Amino acid sequence: MSGIFLSYSRADRPIAQTVAEALEAEGFTVWWDKILRAGQTYDEVTESMLRDSSVVVVLWSHTSVKSKWVRAEATLGQRNAVVVPAMIEDAERPIMFELTQSANLIGWTGDRSDSNWQDLVADIKRVIDPADASASTAATISPPTSDATIENTFWTSIQDTSDPAELEAYLKRYPDGHFSELARNRLNGLMSAAAPVVAAAALSEPSPKPVASPPAPEQVKKSGSKAPLLIVALLALGAVGYGAMQFLPSDDQELEPIEQVDAPPPPPLCDICPDMTEIPAGSFSIGSPDTEPGRIGNEGPQKRVSIAAFEMSTTEITVGEWAACVADGVCPTKRGGDTLPVGSVSWDEANTYTSWLSAKTNRSYRLPSEAEWEYAARANTESAYWWGDRFSDGQSVTGQAAPADAGPINPFGLIGMLGNVREWTQDCYVNNYSKLPTDGSAMRSASCDLRSIRGGSFKHGASEHRAANRARQAASTKDPAVGFRVVVPETSND
Repeated sequence: MSGIFLSYSRADRPIAQTVAEALEAEGFTVWWDKILRAGQTYDEVTESMLRDSSVVVVLWSHTSVKSKWVRAEATLGQRNAVVVPAMIEDAERPIMFELTQSANLIGWTGDRSDSNWQDLVADIKRVIDPADASASTAATISPPTSDATIENTFWTSIQDTSDPAELEAYLKRYPDGHFSELARNRLNGLMSAAAPVVAAAALSEPSPKPVASPPAPEQVKKSGSKAPLLIVALLALGAVGYGAMQFLPSDDQELEPIEQVDAPPPPPLCDICPDMTEIPAGSFSIGSPDTEPGRIGNEGPQKRVSIAAFEMSTTEITVGEWAACVADGVCPTKRGGDTLPVGSVSWDEANTYTSWLSAKTNRSYRLPSEAEWEYAARANTESAYWWGDRFSDGQSVTGQAAPADAGPINPFGLIGMLGNVREWTQDCYVNNYSKLPTDGSAMRSASCDLRSIRGGSFKHGASEHRAANRARQAASTKDPAVGFRVVVPETSND
């Protein structure tokens, strides 16, 4: 990606032109709608240009903060690039951009020596070419995670392998990688499965019969007392042999060849159950530190929480999995392809599904607590995202929901934890963690008019995808970008 996309309201075109010309004079490539070619329309090229830009400069004014186009461009830009806002009027910005530091261009007339203008240019250069950032700002900007993209690509290519050599190659390259624990578990599983085959092959080889030595006189004498037992054994063997002869073909019958047939795979334990992943017990600090970019006040204070082992659905519950509940006349019909995460599902409906599934399977399915959800999302990491502190386009879903099993896999083996659709939790929403239980259970002391939702969605940007980010919705809300996962405590009946 390269260049700058300039987002502004039509009413601010004169100042937008001044900004665009000044940016070009600074050596940047700038796209704004004045440079549309003949025959092109705004809708045709806006999304393409947004996706191809490294920086989206948004000019906030009294008019632009109310413009659905500017809001949409800023939101889409936040998903695919870095938004650098600039205030051209003293306006109240949309709430999702309130926490982003804005350049002050109020009253600016095009003077490129102005200190506020130079600050804006420095911010843009830091995004486009981080090497140009000064030493004083380098400490506050996290460097790209080394080899992270290559590791993710490597793992994605072998995650379903049945070849131990491929897993060994990954572990040799990334002994402490994001997926190393999962790779070791799968390698051990493959090796364990291969061991009985090797043993069976060894047993099938005929063993040489030892040549018996003639017994010594003393041995013959001592064995005389066991003669009755020997006679009984010989009689039993004779009876067995006679019985077996009744089933042998006579001389004029031909032996039918025995056809080798592969044993059919075992039937699934539950054809309506979501695939579950075991989450080990542990402890972690819920919430975000004060220094984390994008942090909001409801993510603290950080608190140490202990989590018992549990199982969590590997993906968000899909439309196909939901359909079994619909077929039983319990859950309402939801639209979408079978592999898509079910959306537009309220908190109450999600609990209807877990109650139905529990009754069908005799297992205690439920929604995860906020603590369980964040523990599973972090997967023993402490960074803003489980893959590091920088948001990566390749880790997110934009525009619309994607198949639930198509997302990235975190070190616990869960797919798409930070993206696709947001997910309901058990908890009553409260503004901070002051009274959050430390045993991993859900917060239940509030009025519960609102419930907590976690994880980013296809409608959200980098900040909302952080593991610590949290939001609230009424339990009756049906949002296309909100779905859910289920969990089963370790003590649940099988």
